[in-house]
Amino acid sequence: MPQTLALVNLEDLRVILSEKAIENEIWGSQEAAEYLGSSASTVNKEAEAGAIPGVKVGKNWKFSSIALYEYVARKEFDI
Repeated sequence: MPQTLALVNLEDLRVILSEKAIENEIWGSQEAAEYLGSSASTVNKEAEAGAIPGVKVGKNWKFSSIALYEYVARKEFDI
């Protein structure tokens, strides 16, 4: 059976792989800070400024693990 080669955007491929590699979890500021190697207050300030993907729920910031993985990947590869 012949195989088909599909052209995939590198960014799309990274997203697909990241979704398969880690489950999407919702993290608080402390968990996000540990993943990013930063402090919770810095993560909150960066999220408030729109530099880090996050959503404010009441007084607390929430972060998608996959969104943060993609954020780190983009920074590493200057995407």
